[in-house]
Amino acid sequence: MNDKRINLLKSEKISKAINAMAAPAIIGMLVMAIYNVADSIFVSWLGGEYTGATQVVFPIMLIASSIGLSFGIGGGSYISRLLGKNNQDEANNVATVSFITGLLIGIVITILNLLFLEPILAFFGADDSVMGLAKEYGKYIIIGYAFTILNMVLNNTLRSEGSAKYSMIGMGLGSILNIILDPIFIFVFDWGIQGAAIATTLSQIISFMILFSVYLRKKSILRINLSHFKPSLQIYKQILIVGLPTFFRQVLVSIAIGVLNTAAIEYGGTDLLAATSIVIRVTMVPNYIVFGFGQGFQPVAGYNYGAGNKKRVLESFKYSMMVSSAILITSALLFLFFGDVVFKIYRASASISAYGLKGIRYFSIGMIVFGFTNTITVFYQALGRGVEALLLSISRQGIVFIPALLILPGLLGIDGVLLAQPFSDLITFGLALILIIPFLK
Repeated sequence: MNDKRINLLKSEKISKAINAMAAPAIIGMLVMAIYNVADSIFVSWLGGEYTGATQVVFPIMLIASSIGLSFGIGGGSYISRLLGKNNQDEANNVATVSFITGLLIGIVITILNLLFLEPILAFFGADDSVMGLAKEYGKYIIIGYAFTILNMVLNNTLRSEGSAKYSMIGMGLGSILNIILDPIFIFVFDWGIQGAAIATTLSQIISFMILFSVYLRKKSILRINLSHFKPSLQIYKQILIVGLPTFFRQVLVSIAIGVLNTAAIEYGGTDLLAATSIVIRVTMVPNYIVFGFGQGFQPVAGYNYGAGNKKRVLESFKYSMMVSSAILITSALLFLFFGDVVFKIYRASASISAYGLKGIRYFSIGMIVFGFTNTITVFYQALGRGVEALLLSISRQGIVFIPALLILPGLLGIDGVLLAQPFSDLITFGLALILIIPFLK
């Protein structure tokens, strides 16, 4: 296998290899992050209760992402290692199994969500003040569930073979389309919050068509077709060892946001719910950049680990750690000093702005250390060490975060609601150091 994409992973200078792999991923993730912000801005102009409605649907969207990412990242990590061992046939099998399994799960989950939408929304924090709007928004989001899952799978399998450019194009164009359609559907067609959801689902479908066309046109190293659908316990084991940490992390994020939504409504009403929605989406922008950089780091580390080149694995780890931390520390400082600008853009009320400004500054504290934690987590994923990756993933959004949400508001009130995430970030950072220092030695 002498493809230039493989040579990039194998022998190019580490900084150049990771940058080349990460740049398309960062652009794609950044466009997605900007879409999330833009989408929430357009909806917020309808009123604070509309922002609150999208916040209670948000966990449902994350569950779709969790399924797609578990098979995408898990399959992608295994594929990178197989390509490092020159095992193309098995890599084709893994890509196909990831895709078809994701499709089948997506269909089943879509049906279940549509049948039980109201109780699911209630579980994630919807009360009478936002339930009607959340149902209007949620039903159209759920229709695009299977496409969301498949986009995550295809995005990661393309990156695993070094085809990050195609991944960027597919995800990026879909997100740009979403940004364009949002104001048209919401304000011009006067579809309101339903228009935002329809724009999202149409964009997911377009992204899928672009990503899957890479395989149909045989522009990829890997092949996805029914002849390669040969599921086995070994394939699922290798996918899930790495993919389950991501799945549990995302599911825990969904549950945690449900707990957060409930606490926000209890201690600050719809205004605090809207404020937390804005804070979460805005702070996602730098986090998504770091996630994109991690997507460039993972295949480089995974390939060289499979090829037995420890030196390049460690070099890639150190470089990724340095860049990720620099991005988030810089972002945290910007939010600390210029956070008020965010809420002017959202046209937030005085109450929402007051809650939000405090929240965005608290979140910035946790952001300072998240670059370290995320790099360590991705490092373990790349090496196929699912236990460590799982522990770090579920700590930040589950083991620490959910108890913090249950305890801190009772002690600190509104401040407790807003401090739960940075508190979780700091504790998880300490755990990551405890795990990685002896491992590196």
